[in-house]
Amino acid sequence: MRLKIAALVACITASLYSWQVDAQDVKNTVKSETTKDTFDDYLKDKERGWYFYESLPEEVKEEIRKRDNRPTTIPKAAKPEDKPLSQAWFRKNFEKYRDHAIENPHDTEAMRTYLYLEKYMRDRAVQFGYARQKQVYADPFLDQTTKRSTANFGSKPINKEASKNRQSLLTEIGKKAGIFFFFRSDCPFCHKQMPLIALLEKNFGFTVKPVSLDGKPLPDSPWEKFYNNSGQAEALGVLKVPAMYLYEPETNSFELIGMGLQSLSQLEKRTVYAASRSGLITEEQFNTIKPTNQYQSPDGSINELPVPDNAPEMFKQLYQQSLAQ
Repeated sequence: MRLKIAALVACITASLYSWQVDAQDVKNTVKSETTKDTFDDYLKDKERGWYFYESLPEEVKEEIRKRDNRPTTIPKAAKPEDKPLSQAWFRKNFEKYRDHAIENPHDTEAMRTYLYLEKYMRDRAVQFGYARQKQVYADPFLDQTTKRSTANFGSKPINKEASKNRQSLLTEIGKKAGIFFFFRSDCPFCHKQMPLIALLEKNFGFTVKPVSLDGKPLPDSPWEKFYNNSGQAEALGVLKVPAMYLYEPETNSFELIGMGLQSLSQLEKRTVYAASRSGLITEEQFNTIKPTNQYQSPDGSINELPVPDNAPEMFKQLYQQSLAQ
């Protein structure tokens, strides 16, 4: 029985091998004939060469035309930050290119890539600047020149007007308040500050009370008498001399003008600020000394421009929310 099975397997194997050989012979024969036919065609019509430049049939050309004329669809980025050379792209990638150029200064391609990116960003910034300026010039609320001129021609008279308003306001404050001047007799800086305090008294009518911290007067003092410190300096928190405080007798309140040497213009400015903090002058009066926003409204008032009705809706919502908080 075993011998019969072995003989049957051998017969099947021989049959399969024979079939594979026959199939391969057919394949080789077809290939050989195809190659021979192609070569024979070339020998018969060798003037055509291998048909590299042969014209296509008209129906094939028409099909190609139809295919080429179909619109090309460019996929859009899913998010703005996916767009190459966008602001988001630059924030994520520009420093990498710059760092690579710095670390490889002799790598021409790295350096040129960085410089091209830099120029692209700079050119776009210039375009943004011009576009921004167009919008600023078209909207008085955005235009800073509605508050202060950017030219010397305009800034000088505005500064002069603000200074004139400050002088008038100081005269008004001088009628309501006095100045406490804390010093030491051996303080050279107090001696230098002394004549400027005296000018405030002379020019604007302030009553000055000099207070000595060491019980001695300042040399060449313009005031006939001085006051010894009896706890006022400690109560007010005097840390350095010279020290000047604005005193309002009606409410018995003090406001710091300054500690340390101050010029005359600084003394004037700081005195107005102290008067504003103490409530001696109104906010509207205080605004008149600012070297900005000196232009009058049609009704003659001087105030800040309100947010216009045509402001972007998003800004108006945020602005209203900020006021509500």
